[in-house]
Amino acid sequence: MLKKSLIVFILSVIFADCAPYSYKELEKKPNSLAKDYYLYRLLEVNKIKKNDIKTLKGHIYRYAGRIKTAIEAIIPPLGYNKEYELCYKFNAQNILDANLTCQLVRLNSLTFVQDLNSSTKELIKKNIPSENAKISKLLDAFDSKDPLNYVISNYDSSNFYRIYEFDNNQKDFFLEKEFLNELALEKEFTNFIKEIIIKKKNPLMRKSLVNIDANLTHQDNAFYLGINAILENNDTKAFDFFKVAKNTFQSQNLIDNATFWLYQLSKDEQYLEELSQSNSLNIYSLYAKELKQQPIHKIEILNPQKEKNDFNMKDPFAWQELSKKINNTPKKDLAKMAKEFYTKENIAIYAYIQERVEGFSKNYFIMPYFSYLKDYDVKRQAMILALARQESRFIPTAISTSYALGLMQFIPFLANHIGNQELQIKNFDQDMLFDPKIAYQFANHHLDYLESKLNSPVFVAYAYNGGIGFTTRMLKRDDMFKDGKYEPFLSMELVPYAESRNYAKKVLANYVVYLHLLNDNTPISKFFENLIQNTDSQNKSLAAN
Repeated sequence: MLKKSLIVFILSVIFADCAPYSYKELEKKPNSLAKDYYLYRLLEVNKIKKNDIKTLKGHIYRYAGRIKTAIEAIIPPLGYNKEYELCYKFNAQNILDANLTCQLVRLNSLTFVQDLNSSTKELIKKNIPSENAKISKLLDAFDSKDPLNYVISNYDSSNFYRIYEFDNNQKDFFLEKEFLNELALEKEFTNFIKEIIIKKKNPLMRKSLVNIDANLTHQDNAFYLGINAILENNDTKAFDFFKVAKNTFQSQNLIDNATFWLYQLSKDEQYLEELSQSNSLNIYSLYAKELKQQPIHKIEILNPQKEKNDFNMKDPFAWQELSKKINNTPKKDLAKMAKEFYTKENIAIYAYIQERVEGFSKNYFIMPYFSYLKDYDVKRQAMILALARQESRFIPTAISTSYALGLMQFIPFLANHIGNQELQIKNFDQDMLFDPKIAYQFANHHLDYLESKLNSPVFVAYAYNGGIGFTTRMLKRDDMFKDGKYEPFLSMELVPYAESRNYAKKVLANYVVYLHLLNDNTPISKFFENLIQNTDSQNKSLAAN
């Protein structure tokens, strides 16, 4: 215990003495997520002058999310394209005085279109060239009492999605098959159906989706139309959609997901056998291996003898530069690059490169920095490894687009709360999360909290990714993770937050494999059984949150 306290004290002194990068220092750094993160840190404490902020965009790698919000709080955006600035002097009363270019610019706003009177709409339509027929139809729709009903009645698939999103009431309609088949060809179709299926909105629309021609669908939209057909008690049509999804998906993981549903619907052993032979170790192939009484295999064992190379594993900028180089290097040259990192300290980078060399066809379940986990029980060791593999691929200086940090990808707010208030580390700085020992310590501490509230590694994964509030709200619903046909697999496809939905599946697969590697052969079926929330103790636990 004394040794642990001494290490934390030394680290806190080291980090406390490290002044943040100055703006002048960051100006010289290549644009990257690491640079964005440190610029954002300066913005948080008002260390960038307003005059410098005006030219800051040229130094930003990804102008979105936190850094965009911070900059726009200081210098509000124009709210329109400066190229067409003069067009915005025209309103619904004088739009006829504008040239065609400005008229088309203003018609991009449905609020503006809604404010036009009928005669103005008619006069504008006369000037619209034939290649902009979509806009003429839009004006016709807004000249009716109910624009959404108008586009549905007139099979105007080109304007349906915009008007549906604009309509505050988002009224429910049963859509005819012919119109649905047209809607399926529009680029907005996939997001539209996922929204109404996962959130269980618009019951009439969802019911009508079953009638879409499966041959007009592909990949994600075919898959979620299959889920919808199950919810609508039409397993035959669901099978058709999943078959299309299986045949059009590119990723083996997604192919296995669709194959699993084909097995669930048909109980055809051919699909189960196919899953059991998959090269991808995901929850569906692992379950198939269990049902077919086949061992988990094809895990790559790495045992480098060299301690390290000269790459700085503690420098976030070094990783950003190397990551860019990896992405820009032809696959034939990557294998040579990988060999440079076949060392004990750099094994995460070696595995990262090899996955790309081999097109993710091999399974690397490495355990870097395992000495920091040796005092934990096997299940906790496996859970931390499972999360780290999914969060960062064990890259200690990884930074996400939301500025989650390090091996375990803690967001700064949570990192500071744990470091300052819960663990009370003296002179804590969030960059301490780039140290693997600290990252594992924080993960262990946070898992103590999550596991006190949630009874499954899957639910813990949802909470680790999407937050405890999101997870408990979902589990309190009467239509999620309850006993029923195709459960818990159906609920796992309907988790409202897409990132958490996919994340937890991958973490569970990682968890089962790491348990196996640590000589705990708990079958994956045990974790599926534990997802059904029926017992009084489970309900009491949720009610307390």
